[in-house]
Amino acid sequence: MFRTVIRWHKIFSSENDAAQLPLNRAEIRYIAGRKMCLIRTHAGVFAIEERCPHNGFSLLHGRCTEDGEAIVCPLHRYAFDLKTGRSRSGAGGAAITFPVKIEDDGVFVGVEEREWGWGKSKSE
Repeated sequence: MFRTVIRWHKIFSSENDAAQLPLNRAEIRYIAGRKMCLIRTHAGVFAIEERCPHNGFSLLHGRCTEDGEAIVCPLHRYAFDLKTGRSRSGAGGAAITFPVKIEDDGVFVGVEEREWGWGKSKSE
């Protein structure tokens, strides 16, 4: 039986280290074999799939909205909520987002993985 678990991957040693991310701009990182955009806004640090779900264009050169809650694809200008991945315009589908948590020992991104085993369907 397979189950889905969230594996947490350290991306920064501390919240202060996360401040090296440029404000309101995407930076690409490979985490657990996934290509993601990490984005720091005044609301926190977010991780979103690097490709626009509408046409596969890279979100790397996208801009954040003025409220810092969404990233705008540079190709067709669809905006995707950084927390949920949902399109703000109702078009373009939904981007995959990844949870980010800040702990005493670092900043982590959660990636869902499937593993063989019994028990709960989701765990940390």
